[in-house]
Amino acid sequence: MNTMAPEQEELYHTDMSVGEILRRTREHYNQSYQDIERALRIKAPQIIAIESDSVENLPGRVYAIGFVRSYSEYLGLDGDKMVKLFKAQSGGRTHKPHLDFPVIASESKMPPLWVVILSSVLAVFILIGWWSSQSGDGPRVSEIPSVPENLQVELGDISTDMTGDEAQTIDETLGDVMDAEVAADAGLKEEADSADTPAAAPAPAQEGILLTMLENSWVEIRDQAGKAIVSRVLKAGDQYYVPDRPDLSMSLGNAGGVKLQVDGQPLDFLGEKGQVRRNIALDAAKLKEQYPLKTIENTAQ
Repeated sequence: MNTMAPEQEELYHTDMSVGEILRRTREHYNQSYQDIERALRIKAPQIIAIESDSVENLPGRVYAIGFVRSYSEYLGLDGDKMVKLFKAQSGGRTHKPHLDFPVIASESKMPPLWVVILSSVLAVFILIGWWSSQSGDGPRVSEIPSVPENLQVELGDISTDMTGDEAQTIDETLGDVMDAEVAADAGLKEEADSADTPAAAPAPAQEGILLTMLENSWVEIRDQAGKAIVSRVLKAGDQYYVPDRPDLSMSLGNAGGVKLQVDGQPLDFLGEKGQVRRNIALDAAKLKEQYPLKTIENTAQ
């Protein structure tokens, strides 16, 4: 499968699409979709989407480029040429999701009358409680007489005579008083908590090999016997700790989208974005030696 047929060289100079080239080459080698799926871990619907040039049915442009490269190299084609042809043919075709944004309901400028009345009653209780807490000789809360029944009627008459702007001004003034009191209490509590709580000790550095996904990438890790430890697409933001074994090797579908750390030490990228890397030995010492982080000082030397 690694030898290119003589007539395949002419495929790069025709007007055929990348999907048509891959389909004809697959049929030439009598390969089924299931054969490709088992060999490359690419699902059959995605292979069909590539062959039918349905870019919008693929998970993303980075994945599509990685799939085309792996598929082409598996069939014995030049992966770089096929990717270049795929980019030229697909152009800027991307799948644009349809977004439905919620419609903001119209807001009334004037609050309902019952809200003004209820706010005024609550404000009276809050002011009484605040005044009692500030004056040492004031009556206790339990000693405060109950509010007369005609208070709500009186407040209702007053609020009816007030304009909307006057009622809103009263509410805002009372709200400022409440916010200032709450903020003062919260500040005292935070100072007390910070004085009683000891500073947390720094976490020890994690030993071993850590993969941090900056972009979505296909990751496959196998042992010497060929058994797959992991073989799937890791999404941006995912982290994966490699098992502490000396016989593991790794393949990446997007080498430039994976950040590597060994014993807490960041290393350089294993390749460019969209580049496929295979059979990378997961040996901590060798990785530190082969992929040291390129600092400004090292670059100047």
